[in-house]
Amino acid sequence: MLKQVADGVLIHQSEFCQSNAVVVQGGAGVLLIDPGVLGHEMAAVADDLRELGQPVVAAFSTHPHWDHLLWDAPLGTAPRYGTARCAAAARDQLSDPHAKARIAERLIPPDIAGQVPLDLLGLITGLPAETARIPWDGPQVLIIEHQAHAPWPCGAADRGTRGSRRRRHAVRCPDSDA
Repeated sequence: MLKQVADGVLIHQSEFCQSNAVVVQGGAGVLLIDPGVLGHEMAAVADDLRELGQPVVAAFSTHPHWDHLLWDAPLGTAPRYGTARCAAAARDQLSDPHAKARIAERLIPPDIAGQVPLDLLGLITGLPAETARIPWDGPQVLIIEHQAHAPWPCGAADRGTRGSRRRRHAVRCPDSDA
């Protein structure tokens, strides 16, 4: 299920809107960026990582759309991060007790609604403003915050082991209201 796209970088492309879950390998485990959409896909990513002996040790959500804030128990309990603005937007969106039901009803296509795990939606920690790197014990992954696809999205660039920027990780998905 995981496909290597560069040295130490793997992806899984979701059946839903071809969004990419990005895995950056480190010494003690992996950084998982935008982990996926469908529960069975996240479980398969977790299984693949278990087979590789690489647990998820950190995660990062690139922006506050519902499909980038998902998580499922098989991925473990690693710290989940976003930029300060991304985390604040997620908290604001989810502060309404009916937010998850509204997301399920209005934003998730009916044909996949039962396959999207919402229990751990949006439980991310905002990194301090101006944080330049994702905090984890692996290759440096830079945070590049910009305003393009969504309010306060960001990309991540892996600095690699030789200090050169290897790959930017981008996710494309239809615009939504959350």
